[in-house]
Amino acid sequence: MKAKLQELINDKPIKQSPHYLLSQELEFDFFKSISTFAMAFIGGIVTLKTALGIDTPISEGFTFSLVVAMISALCAFHAQHELISDLRNGRTPSKIKQLFRFFPGPILLGVAIGSAFTYFESSLH
Repeated sequence: MKAKLQELINDKPIKQSPHYLLSQELEFDFFKSISTFAMAFIGGIVTLKTALGIDTPISEGFTFSLVVAMISALCAFHAQHELISDLRNGRTPSKIKQLFRFFPGPILLGVAIGSAFTYFESSLH
């Protein structure tokens, strides 16, 4: 039991194989896509609000969606940095670190998109 728990928490030495290095490159591209989409989303909802000429004041929902999208982009940038750091230091991240890298960015981006949809839907009626 203790060995399984240690496996989840402790980092391992890097696996020098083409498959592993390709998977790391694909992870980097995944995080890059999340950060790019988050930034495009922020610009898109600000442009959409301006283009629609919505006269209602900026509510908490709109501000919340902007802040959460920015946090999503920051999570993706941080994951990219950690990935590069792991490659430089010659280690494979633990399973818990991998989970914390993969899930916050996309989940927060989904929350931001949902909250922006709610804001625009309520402000157009």
